[in-house]
Amino acid sequence: MNKLLTLIALGLTMSLVTIAAQASDRSMRCGRNLIYAGGGKDAAIMYEVLKKCGEPDAKQGNTWIYKQNNMRRILTFRGDGKLHKIESIRT
Repeated sequence: MNKLLTLIALGLTMSLVTIAAQASDRSMRCGRNLIYAGGGKDAAIMYEVLKKCGEPDAKQGNTWIYKQNNMRRILTFRGDGKLHKIESIRT
């Protein structure tokens, strides 16, 4: 029974680590600048992101990828150019 509980606990821990490593963020820091996602009035637009963060490491349509230290930031823009979401993946 103890082995089963240990395996269950280990599985739950690994699931939480995976979820944390692929978190969805509402903001991202580029040097001294902070950009916001969410599509609301504070959400950055494409031009603002380019101005504050520079060219992304990769672009595919409305999805931009920035590599920051050991993180990969995936920015998704809406059709109107507002930043919809930021996903962070540890690399």
